[in-house]
Amino acid sequence: MGRQMDDRDDSSTCTDCGATMFEGDQSFASSADTYLCFACAERRGGVYDGARDRWTVPPDVTGLPDERRPHP
Repeated sequence: MGRQMDDRDDSSTCTDCGATMFEGDQSFASSADTYLCFACAERRGGVYDGARDRWTVPPDVTGLPDERRPHP
């Protein structure tokens, strides 16, 4: 069975590579609106512990947009 689609858009986009992610996909949220896909988070040094369901080492988010900063 594939992913069941409906009228909702529960997708987000990886800020780094542009990949589309859906609710339930493994990702890293660096802010309320900024996400990294799992592959980019690992490439940036993140370490995910599946047994604990958490990032034990967060990825390096240097260079990603941050809504708390008014300018890059």
